[in-house]
Amino acid sequence: MTIRKIRYVIPGAVVAVLIGCAAFYAAGFHKTMDPLVLGIVSGMIVKFFIGKRDFLDDGFTFIAKVLIPIGIVVYGVNLKFHRLNVIPLTTWLQIVIGIVIIFGLNYLLCSKLSVSTKTGLLISTGTAICGASAIAFATPAVEAESEHTGTSLLVITVWGLVGVITYPLLQKYVGMSVDNYALLCATTLPQTGLVKTAAAQYGSDCVQTAMTIKMARTCMIIVLVCLLPWLAGLRKSGCIRTKSHSQWFLLGFILVGLVFSFIPQLRPYAKDVKPFAAILWTVAMTGLGLTVDLRTIAHKIVKPLLLGLLLWLAVVINFFTGYYGMGY
Repeated sequence: MTIRKIRYVIPGAVVAVLIGCAAFYAAGFHKTMDPLVLGIVSGMIVKFFIGKRDFLDDGFTFIAKVLIPIGIVVYGVNLKFHRLNVIPLTTWLQIVIGIVIIFGLNYLLCSKLSVSTKTGLLISTGTAICGASAIAFATPAVEAESEHTGTSLLVITVWGLVGVITYPLLQKYVGMSVDNYALLCATTLPQTGLVKTAAAQYGSDCVQTAMTIKMARTCMIIVLVCLLPWLAGLRKSGCIRTKSHSQWFLLGFILVGLVFSFIPQLRPYAKDVKPFAAILWTVAMTGLGLTVDLRTIAHKIVKPLLLGLLLWLAVVINFFTGYYGMGY
């Protein structure tokens, strides 16, 4: 990048960094607030009020383009490959079946609801894996635009919050054990903060169990990101078109996860790296939000919300099918 181009991106980049850092700080006030979601929403709100500003827009785009891949690589510190062997086979089965159901249902419903393929894939990824983090992964994999990302983040957050409110009532009605309630939270709620909030109502043991299962679900993003470019090529005609996409960031993500999982001396430093990764992604999502027209999303949000609701209900039904039918 030339010095002249750098001068063009600096104003917007500085604004995005300041708003992103403020969003990250604000997210710390309550565990249900995901900094990535707060970052992109803050960006969209600011964009709504300032409108189009040519001297800022290049910086907004630059921040999102550069920091999302870097954030993905650093996020690998959250992986705990060395603990995957503690996850029961029935739990793995439920996670995998849930993912298949979500993406199969998304393929059937997107055209009927007139939801774009990319928006549907992002909503499906967020619902199936780990919410905002998974959507951030999937955005470059399906070559999604900021509008698709913003819409999908809002959708999964809305239904995730509904789940946090309704799950304790559901637990009392059904009479689930603490372990089964932890499994419900970990396999059907999108974001980590929402899983912690819902599980915390039944003690620290419930939270620990839920987060261990959630970690296994997060690891599934490795497989899914490899498949997403192929899934994005599915068309109504039934033809399949595979997109070539550079996924160097996925390799970096896996490598970082392996290093922090299997080199015990590095594990204590993971807690120091995690906030850095979260700040990177929050700023990146803020830059993305600053390129989104909030009016456009507001006019188109109803059908994606319906899609998100149906996908979420499908994964909840999958849980109770296993709960009653398989006895886990």
